[in-house]
Amino acid sequence: MLDQEAAPSTRPVATGGRILVVDDDRDVATLVGTVLTEAGHEVHAITDARQAMAAFAELRPDLVTLDVLMPSVDGISLCLELRRNSDVPVLFLSAKDDPPDRVVGLRIGADDYLGKPFDNDELAARVEALLRRDRTRTDHGKERQLRFGRFIVDLASLQAVAGDRQLPLTPTEFKLLRTLAGEPGRVFTRDDLLVGVWSYEPGSDTRLVDVHVGRLRKKLEQAEISEVSIETARGFGYRLIARS
Repeated sequence: MLDQEAAPSTRPVATGGRILVVDDDRDVATLVGTVLTEAGHEVHAITDARQAMAAFAELRPDLVTLDVLMPSVDGISLCLELRRNSDVPVLFLSAKDDPPDRVVGLRIGADDYLGKPFDNDELAARVEALLRRDRTRTDHGKERQLRFGRFIVDLASLQAVAGDRQLPLTPTEFKLLRTLAGEPGRVFTRDDLLVGVWSYEPGSDTRLVDVHVGRLRKKLEQAEISEVSIETARGFGYRLIARS
């Protein structure tokens, strides 16, 4: 059951996305709900993580924020479960903000990670960036394909396929691949990717880029994609090399 007490009682008409907030701390859930509602989003918050998947199925939200440390079901487990069923953007909010914790969260499928205590404006900006990126996936290059032999990045269906096999990419990974594959051989700096893929300010979080590139590389390798590879241009950034 949704805990509506975690969101403000007086709400403006929502003009943004539908957001599910999962946090066992009622004060934090209330704060997140207030910030995002004031930013024009429709917010639904629950404080019992055991109900998260049922709430997700009921609401079909455009974005989910997850606390990492919860007593009943931790955020890492919830994120893994979400990724088995959906590519919805996931933003971790956690007091555990050390680099290893951030890396774990990003590697298991989260799209972004914000430490507590957070700046309210930064929270609203990151949520908007994730929603904007997810919306524009469907508007970019309709009925176009980037072909590298049997490996195809389909910009209409938002899929990457090799023969009859589809790569299980998150929205962030697909946009990263689409960006790199759109200009094979070009070196994209980390700032280029932060701006183009995440819609963030240059220099804001270069580690975010490195982790997602590492995840994308691993999926290409696991799928035995030989037509393309992602190379590191040391001191600069990354480029996609086409071998077909």
